[in-house]
Amino acid sequence: MKHKKILMMAISMAVLTGCSGDDAPAFAPTESSLYITSEGTVTSATVESYDKAYYSADELKASVEEVLSVFNGDAETALATVKECTMADGTAKLLIDFNSTDSYMDFMDQYPDEESAIQLTELDVTTVSDGISKGYLVGENFYHLAKETKEVSADEVMKQSKLYVAAVEGPALIQTDGTIVYISTDIQVTSTNMVQTPDEGMSYIVFK
Repeated sequence: MKHKKILMMAISMAVLTGCSGDDAPAFAPTESSLYITSEGTVTSATVESYDKAYYSADELKASVEEVLSVFNGDAETALATVKECTMADGTAKLLIDFNSTDSYMDFMDQYPDEESAIQLTELDVTTVSDGISKGYLVGENFYHLAKETKEVSADEVMKQSKLYVAAVEGPALIQTDGTIVYISTDIQVTSTNMVQTPDEGMSYIVFK
């Protein structure tokens, strides 16, 4: 994998970080994905195979940190930092922590990766009550995952003020730091904490 390719891989691997819920499994990505928390932070993971180690994990990390230094600029608190960078057994893995969904989206706007499986045009995490004020959830159809994927109305979901909602536009494999309770239509469930959002349209993931 050439230097430019591995750097773009690193950029495409954005994951939300923060305090995880007690029932949440650790984020241990085996493919490119995002990890989002109820606090609105993000950890981005890029996982790719490589044929030859053109340079070491330390060299890759240094290259990515140079890009992040420019991105962080003069911010008092870093907007993005490298969480993990490894190259072993033919797999390169890069995790980047972002302090907010806005920071993640700004970074991807500045350093787009058209080859990534993650292609989001919108990402926001907030409480259900604040989400309603932003126009989220209204008029959508949902499924309650704890009730054998029972279909429910948006009205039921909007009553759950103690839950959190991730508003997502575009495809991404996403893990949450709490158990997912409701999902809007066309979202594919892979576990109690991970889903795949569709290529088009707004998607809503409601979690504890």
